[in-house]
Amino acid sequence: MTNSFFHPTHEVHFDRYKPEDVAAALEHSEKLAWERYDALMKIPAKDRTFENTVLAFTRAADEFGTVLSIVGTLDSLIGGEWNMPYEEAVKVSSRLHSKVQVHEGLFGALKEYADAHLDALPPNRKKLVTEMIRDYKRSGIMLPKPKKEKLTALRLKLSEATTEFGQNVVKANDKAGLHITDRSQLAGLDESLIDTAHKAAKKKKLSGYWIAYNEPNYVAVMTRCEVRETRKAFHKVSNTRAADKNAPLAKNILALRQEIAELLGYKDYADYVLENRMIKTGQRAKDFIAELTARYKPASIKEHASLLAFARKFENDPNFGLDITDIDSGLHFYYAEKQRQQDHGINEQKVKEYFPIENVIKGMFDTLGTLYGIRFRPNTQKTWHKDVMSYDLIDENDRHIASVWCDWFTRPGKRGGAWMNDFYAAERTGSASDRPHLGYVAANFDPPTKDTPSLLTIHDVETVWHEFGHFMHFALGKTELPEQSMLECLWDFIEAPSQIMENWVWQPEIITRMAQHYKTGEVLPQATLEALTAARTFRVAASAMRQLYFATVDLALHTEFDGSRDVLEYTREIKKDFVPLSVAPYEASIASFSHIFAGGYAAAYYSYKWAETIEADLFSRFKKEGILSPATGRAYAAEVLARGDEELPEVLIRNFLGRDVDMTAMLVRDGISQGTQ
Repeated sequence: MTNSFFHPTHEVHFDRYKPEDVAAALEHSEKLAWERYDALMKIPAKDRTFENTVLAFTRAADEFGTVLSIVGTLDSLIGGEWNMPYEEAVKVSSRLHSKVQVHEGLFGALKEYADAHLDALPPNRKKLVTEMIRDYKRSGIMLPKPKKEKLTALRLKLSEATTEFGQNVVKANDKAGLHITDRSQLAGLDESLIDTAHKAAKKKKLSGYWIAYNEPNYVAVMTRCEVRETRKAFHKVSNTRAADKNAPLAKNILALRQEIAELLGYKDYADYVLENRMIKTGQRAKDFIAELTARYKPASIKEHASLLAFARKFENDPNFGLDITDIDSGLHFYYAEKQRQQDHGINEQKVKEYFPIENVIKGMFDTLGTLYGIRFRPNTQKTWHKDVMSYDLIDENDRHIASVWCDWFTRPGKRGGAWMNDFYAAERTGSASDRPHLGYVAANFDPPTKDTPSLLTIHDVETVWHEFGHFMHFALGKTELPEQSMLECLWDFIEAPSQIMENWVWQPEIITRMAQHYKTGEVLPQATLEALTAARTFRVAASAMRQLYFATVDLALHTEFDGSRDVLEYTREIKKDFVPLSVAPYEASIASFSHIFAGGYAAAYYSYKWAETIEADLFSRFKKEGILSPATGRAYAAEVLARGDEELPEVLIRNFLGRDVDMTAMLVRDGISQGTQ
């Protein structure tokens, strides 16, 4: 049978895949998985080994996982004709995994092996088997048959609902936009954006201008458009995306999660999820976020008073008042950008001219090469879009250890935001390298035009380094078992190795490598560099309050929300404590909060700040020993990145720092504490 998805799991072929092949590929790989599951269950107890039982179990559905991964990637990065195949793939995947999760025969085979061999296993294998047995118990294997069947049905409904939520956001993003008929309403915006908006309106057979909703356009309008009414209108567009479909869907998702948690014997979904995280319980997560909120809120109030005073002076009106569309959740909108320019002499648009994406990537690759002894070699791998670049990672021993596809630019059909994911995690035994790890990073930056390269804001530069931090965690992995690669790390640790990368962006010797004017080649002026560095903590408390709001609302929805209230009204009430002005009456941003309703961060959004406390502390060793110290870089790679999920994060941190983690480094960096370490 010929099918574009039939190939070894350590390969990808983006020039071949066809949406019409997905159904047959899923059917074939699901059947193959069950043949393998059936075979391992038939092995006599005396003949069971780690390879024929544990690894046979974890790898039975590898081909299925490859199909799902590729289809999911194409759905996220291209959309369109891949939407329906991905919906079907998720349904089949949910069905398969729901059956496996509560299959008594498979559990019995694993337990039979564990009972006889667990104590004799080396630590990493013992950890894997112990966690597999634990996860089976958490999946409901001990429940009576009627409850087990109910649980399977609930999980299938939940999977379908979360997939629908995410796709609704993508479709709403593509549909959303702002129609402007009078050019004067666009004052302050770049001519290139206005020209694009004019062409978009013509294409839609509208008069005037159509500003399509996407992240670059939203930032541009909210920070640069001089017309407040335009900014307010686009704020409403952003905050009401997908609300009609996703508000009721969010309520349904929360109800399904709570029912699943209770069926498994947990008080709420947060306790169920966080049992397997560093933080352990929903209450501990709440306490952590509450402590940080208490630390940052006084500073955020001072920041707001300063911004209000600036805005009144800027508008020459002592009675001028800010509203939520000017400061929403700590984002640096119009007046904040003007204040930043005044206080630090920064013109974001001028600064962007020094950060063409090619320079940023080269500076990052050079830094990673110094720290880890690797080099990046462009390759000729097939891609899913002409804008995608791909590279091979070569280590100090001239071994090809990983390949990465980089998809940086926004386009219709593409999921918003920025992220990293894998296609294939290779085995690593000792120093051996059997095959390269395969993965990709994606973002939504402005694409290049015929006149200019893609130019990045300093925040965009951080995003490039952040997402590549995830990839480096994956690419430098040396775990014996792919089952313990970086992607299996606890989710409240997994952001630390990506967030730590943002620190290098701000080091003078690094930023000057990247910052060269796209026309003249001039290096970023020293005065601008100093201003940028000083501005790093501009409104840092407001930005923290934004993240703390997301974490708080996430935890509240998964611990306290009982479904009796409208979910939009409920989240508006929570937001009041995190912003200094009245919440917009149309506030519905929860309806596009894919992280918790269609991603992996349900009851776990707190992990961004949790991981930030870790990465700031980890970086403190680089600050002491040299931010480009090859010795420190290699120690970090060996003791943290290479270990993946072979060991608990607490142990990896202790190995690298020589002590437990402390939040002081983060608070000092943000100017919230003067503490010492």
